[in-house]
Amino acid sequence: MKKFHGINIEATGQNIITVGDHNEVNVRYKDAAGALEKFRQEVIASEVSEEVKLDLVADIETIQSQLAKAKPNGGIIRAAWESIANIAVAVGLAVDLDALHKLLSSLWQ
Repeated sequence: MKKFHGINIEATGQNIITVGDHNEVNVRYKDAAGALEKFRQEVIASEVSEEVKLDLVADIETIQSQLAKAKPNGGIIRAAWESIANIAVAVGLAVDLDALHKLLSSLWQ
């Protein structure tokens, strides 16, 4: 599955976008990774703009990338999560952010 599948991305000029298609996560973080993937699918299926979807999915992928590491960078995870939460609330995205926050917050504390 491609990272940005389901989001309309158009490049003009000489922009070239290459997107990997494998999310690898450390087994210790499989619950968080699974919850992030579920959230990602909810974002893609939502009625928010393509720009908002892209912003959210990019931040989700930032966190997923950290979860591949033996020692994820809690500061990066926290910053990406705060961006996700702020955007989701601002656009009225009807998702359960509390459960995901609980899984992720232990990584930056």
